[in-house]
Amino acid sequence: MNMTDFVPDKDVKIVASIDSDPLLQARIAKVLGADILEIRLDLLEQKEAVQAKKLFDLLDSQGELPRIATNRAHSEGGNWQGPEEQRMTLLEDLTPYVDMIDIERKSTDCLRNRMVEEAKSQGTKVIMSSHFFETTPPLKEMVAILNECTDKGADIAKLAVMPQKPEDILELFHAALQARGEVCVIAMGDLGRHSRVIACRYGSLLTYGCVEKPVAPGQIRIDQLKRALETIV
Repeated sequence: MNMTDFVPDKDVKIVASIDSDPLLQARIAKVLGADILEIRLDLLEQKEAVQAKKLFDLLDSQGELPRIATNRAHSEGGNWQGPEEQRMTLLEDLTPYVDMIDIERKSTDCLRNRMVEEAKSQGTKVIMSSHFFETTPPLKEMVAILNECTDKGADIAKLAVMPQKPEDILELFHAALQARGEVCVIAMGDLGRHSRVIACRYGSLLTYGCVEKPVAPGQIRIDQLKRALETIV
């Protein structure tokens, strides 16, 4: 798989969040217009998550899209309930089989640094993410968060916030413009729903959509997201 074929550039890429029945959802996501698959290990059945290497082999055989592996911690809005070491080890073991991994900024320094080092050694890109499900931090703090992720080895610094007022979304876009590295910014919920379409105008390289039901607050179905992007962008 050629990294240059899909690694986010200045054109926004649509990421399909896959949370169940991954082989079927992957096929549907491709038809709907996704560019990249995000395999949410924490949302799969336990057996599917443990046997993810086999799943990725099957996706390869079907000629499916490039992949991000995410094993989201419960504290960051995910469904992983086990020990932190086990969560990260599962993700680490899958690094050679995917094109990007998503690591939480708030992971312990030891585990996060280990994951970044392993990803870099495999030629796998790193998304380092931060989620605020109840609020939007001040502009200065958001810029600092994005820059911290870049400084700690992220190829893309991802920041998702919950806006309480329209001005919060503008502040998020300002943060994206001021950040030093490549970013993905998302304003969640109904108020921030439109940000998934227009954030690319402010430097956001990825936008996340769903195949069926939303995986995060305010997610838009892939085909609807693609149409909106084609119309506006």
